Amino acid sequence: MVCRAPFSGKSRCSVTVQAGTAVPKQFKLVTPVGDRVLVKVDKEEARTVGGVLLPASARNRPTAGAIVAVGEGSTVKESDRVIYSKFAGTELDFANDQYVLLKEEDVIGLLPASEKISSLQPLSDRVLIKTAKADTKTSGGVLLAAESTDKPNFGLVIAVGAGKKDEDSGEVTAPNVKVGSTVMYSKYSGVEFEDFAQLPLASIV
Repeated sequence: MVCRAPFSGKSRCSVTVQAGTAVPKQFKLVTPVGDRVLVKVDKEEARTVGGVLLPASARNRPTAGAIVAVGEGSTVKESDRVIYSKFAGTELDFANDQYVLLKEEDVIGLLPASEKISSLQPLSDRVLIKTAKADTKTSGGVLLAAESTDKPNFGLVIAVGAGKKDEDSGEVTAPNVKVGSTVMYSKYSGVEFEDFAQLPLASIV
């Protein structure tokens, strides 16, 4: 990442930003390098739907935002709204806004702000699966409590990424699963969104 001060015609300098390091105030522009992208993080919800003010410790950390800058090796573009892996990247605080600098592989997919998670478009070799419903009763008809139900690890593929790019050749290998396929996947893999799971192709068994 390269940080530049407002152009003065005199000099430029580079700053290496570590995790949790604030960008000095004199720098107004952050330019990602390689396959990295800079995302302006969505504002976190400070209140519940009912209007109750939440303390900072109880707020859900946003994992979505709009891309504002991309490196020369990126396949996404500026203004794309993306969902990214929790705890991924380097958080930056500059120009009174929150940003995160990510590797493109940490970007889960594209999702416009007004769309539901079912409209998520995975990137690379990731797939979006609508998970099967968990059994709410035993074979004998006994009603199971929510915490006692085993979450299924299979479901229907509803979206597939374009494929993973080979770092050496640059060739893209398309995933060998198709939309409409029913697949089984490893438990605790990928990212879960209520009735959906988003995971890399390697997690499909």
